[in-house]
Amino acid sequence: MWNKEFTDVQREFVRVATEEALSFAREQGIPAPDPIFRPEEHNITTKRSKQRLVAEKTKEVWQQAKPFVTDTFYLKRAENSVIHENAFWEQHAYMGMRENMYAQSGQHSFYIDSQRDRTPSASNHRYQIGKLTVEETRSMLHETTRMLISRARHNSELVGKLWAAIDITKGNPWTGKVKRDEDNNISEDWILGYKDGEVYYQWATIQIIGYDIPLVLDAVPVKRGMERADIVDSLLENALDLVDDIELVMMDREFDSAGVKVACDKHGVYYLNGARKHQSERATCTRLCRSEKTVHIEEETVSDGPNRKRMYLPSSANNDFDMENEDGGHETEERTDIREQMRNDLSDLGIKLNEDGSQQGFRSLTKEIREDEADEPTVGSKEDAQKYALFETNHPSVTLDDNDSEVERTHMVERMVRRYRHRWGIENGYKQIKTFRVRTTSKRHTYRFFNFVFACVLYNVWRLVDLLVKLAIEGENSTYEPCVDANQFLTVAKKYYGLDPPD
Repeated sequence: MWNKEFTDVQREFVRVATEEALSFAREQGIPAPDPIFRPEEHNITTKRSKQRLVAEKTKEVWQQAKPFVTDTFYLKRAENSVIHENAFWEQHAYMGMRENMYAQSGQHSFYIDSQRDRTPSASNHRYQIGKLTVEETRSMLHETTRMLISRARHNSELVGKLWAAIDITKGNPWTGKVKRDEDNNISEDWILGYKDGEVYYQWATIQIIGYDIPLVLDAVPVKRGMERADIVDSLLENALDLVDDIELVMMDREFDSAGVKVACDKHGVYYLNGARKHQSERATCTRLCRSEKTVHIEEETVSDGPNRKRMYLPSSANNDFDMENEDGGHETEERTDIREQMRNDLSDLGIKLNEDGSQQGFRSLTKEIREDEADEPTVGSKEDAQKYALFETNHPSVTLDDNDSEVERTHMVERMVRRYRHRWGIENGYKQIKTFRVRTTSKRHTYRFFNFVFACVLYNVWRLVDLLVKLAIEGENSTYEPCVDANQFLTVAKKYYGLDPPD
């Protein structure tokens, strides 16, 4: 029953509650079972202490976060409303902390668990929250995040140059009716098609990535016909109002457009993007395959901004180089590491390089490619394009100097491109935000957007809790990996979801 019937959240809750009860009993002099027949008593004690600290810090930060919600979130209701406004946020937090809970079923569960005499009905809950406009909801996220940032900076987080990522995520597939035009194309403003053939409500966000606390800074719903440049411009404007020291923003190929680059230049932010390969770029890949070049840089001069660079480099299985140590040792060792990493990456494509010298490995690669393509007249083939990854940046650390050797140029490009792997921080964030989102069948896009934003708030609070626990246990925020997983946070936070009722 323990393994089959209980969920991970329920098992963690039972463990924490049991250990807390036993610890309290012993402190009060009440006989309680000892942890006998368990090896490594020190580790058990340490684990229990950590769990208690997680519970204490979660409660502490959640209590601090409650005023963030009550001070910045609001409803547009009549002055003679009977149900206190805090009951709506209390109920929404309650539902967001339970897996796949809808307002209809969540309202009944909340009424049973709550100590309030009056709680919102499911229809009133959806109606009142759905009246909020997109800009009003964004403003609430904005101000709440500002307070969380201030709290994080008390512990020397989010200082110095920051990295951010912009991306688009989607809700659950929409299975209801969809309006179509006479050509059978979807004509809904907010329900958008996706490459998997399903249709979804979609939202774009900007999030801190790298080794800083990964807070969601802003979000916006994606509307049909909305330009990616407009999304980037809007998100950067709000994000830079919260943290004005974003140095680099990363985006995938979906944001490969001239307008996006202009938006980044406008806000004084460097970008690093994956880029699409059109016919001219594919032709460049063919020329690189038939030459002895490993990397290639093209530079475009911009009159009112930093120069833009396009970087070609051998493609790996995941289209970036996952170098681990950016501040390596001796220069020769760094270059050796680069070649070794590129060998590993290229081996994923079934290409093996020789080990006989600093240049021979890549010469043998290009020689093999030339021989294979000797009878291939096509320039810009799909096969050629797949052998190279293409990135674009306006960052000044990438320069085009004819005096640079190929190894030096390879080293420079790799140092820039390996930052791109941190972009996956926003994808990981989406996975957790999804677990905090209240489910709904409503077609009202403002209500759906609020559900997503409120989930972002819970996600941000979780990441702040994790930071404070790390600092309490380790004295520093040394790793990106969470110390407090989402299940632990939810288990403890569910006990403190309540927003204090009025006096």
